Amino acid sequence: MKENMLAMSLLVALSLGAAEVEDVIVRQQWPWSTDVKVEYALSGVDGTHPVDIAVRAFNGDEELDAYALAAAITGDRYGITDSVGSFTIDPVKAFGTSRVALGSFRVKLTLSSSAGNLDEVLYKVFDLASAETPRPCTNITRRDLLNGKYGSVETDYGRIGAGFKTTLSDVLIWTAVTNGTEYKTDKLVLRKIPANGATFKVGSPSGEVGTGYSGQGIRETQHDVRLTEDFYIGVFEMTQAQFAKFYTVPSGGFTDQTDSDVRPVVKVTYGSELRGLIDWKAEDGSASRNEYINWPTNDYRHCVRYNRALGVMRSRLGVKIDLPTEAQWEFACRAGSTNALYSGKEMITTASADANVEEIAWTYHSNYSDAPGGTGQTRPVGLKKPNAFGLYDMAGNASEWCLDWYNADISTFYDGTTDVAHVDPLVDPVGCATIPTNRPRSVRGGNWSMTQICARSAYRQGAAYSTQLNYVGFRVVCPASADWK
Repeated sequence: MKENMLAMSLLVALSLGAAEVEDVIVRQQWPWSTDVKVEYALSGVDGTHPVDIAVRAFNGDEELDAYALAAAITGDRYGITDSVGSFTIDPVKAFGTSRVALGSFRVKLTLSSSAGNLDEVLYKVFDLASAETPRPCTNITRRDLLNGKYGSVETDYGRIGAGFKTTLSDVLIWTAVTNGTEYKTDKLVLRKIPANGATFKVGSPSGEVGTGYSGQGIRETQHDVRLTEDFYIGVFEMTQAQFAKFYTVPSGGFTDQTDSDVRPVVKVTYGSELRGLIDWKAEDGSASRNEYINWPTNDYRHCVRYNRALGVMRSRLGVKIDLPTEAQWEFACRAGSTNALYSGKEMITTASADANVEEIAWTYHSNYSDAPGGTGQTRPVGLKKPNAFGLYDMAGNASEWCLDWYNADISTFYDGTTDVAHVDPLVDPVGCATIPTNRPRSVRGGNWSMTQICARSAYRQGAAYSTQLNYVGFRVVCPASADWK
């Protein structure tokens, strides 16, 4: 780009009800910079009628690619209420090269009414390094994300990976969250999941590649579930550095690696370490119990021991953190996908490495040959491609504890007293009512030690609540209701 490029001003007058673009000035930011500053004046805008500004840019008669241009703009363009403003275009990003001369650079602005949900909080970011109680929490809204205040975002899931697809009509993924190590160590990032009123199918359809493998079919019989509450869930699996802010990291879980801080914490038990031994009495004093985790059998089902990991998290974050139910986990994992994989693709093979799986998951076939030291193990979180909610590693790295009792027999998957075939959709299911032999809890998602069948969204297994497994970790959820205590 020539240093002394003279950018043209462009006058635009487009009506949008009472709102209009009155003037646009385009000029090079500094003689030594390629950045172009666009200043505009609007009329007819106020706090009750915000507008969005769409930008088209031209070099002579050649229009810049809209997607590349959007990635090259910094500054507010969504939810505008001020009569004057500006944003900056980086032509190097827009053109993909610094060797460009713009002889006649111009822009065209058009207005549209802003969506009513721009102030919806999509991400919550807790500062774990703070000594304050509760820890400070930053609310990140749609407006913040669309205006680029926290780095790159993606609104088209098909651009996350070739052939990726989702049935979600609303995609807004904070892709820049993977660029900062602090989001995996000193901060905890939760993403809102719009589950209120959502009905979806859990399980796998007959004939899905991988179902029926080693008896999986009986565990994955497909049926309908309806959820009635939005919730927030961890963007990443809980890492060792994050867990260490609340509790002692279990030994033997790949803690001797140079990047162990950003790997999932594993070998943490469901019972004694995560939720703890609960000692409670009925309100009328008629009964008392002292047991490992009474979920989901009574009014105290969300109780956790105050001095266990989840209890400490609640105290320090000021939020009712817990593990997800299986239904919450699968809804969040699928992110609008009805296919075997959350990418909207099917699994190709169970016999060897599967390219569709390797895009999104660390599993046995994709993780042994090139693992450090030539042995399988967890990897740093966030290296694979996310689902359409912007969640990472749900298909494979570490498997994840869920709240529910686990029973391989689908007839007691959710309720041991009811034939689920006659009560679809199940509403906010909490797992089988009858405690299975050996009291296992559900574990969802794939992991580094298993073949690619575990990367399917429907895959489920169980583990004893007291076991330590170097391939099982967790991620947290909390309700999206106003009462976060």
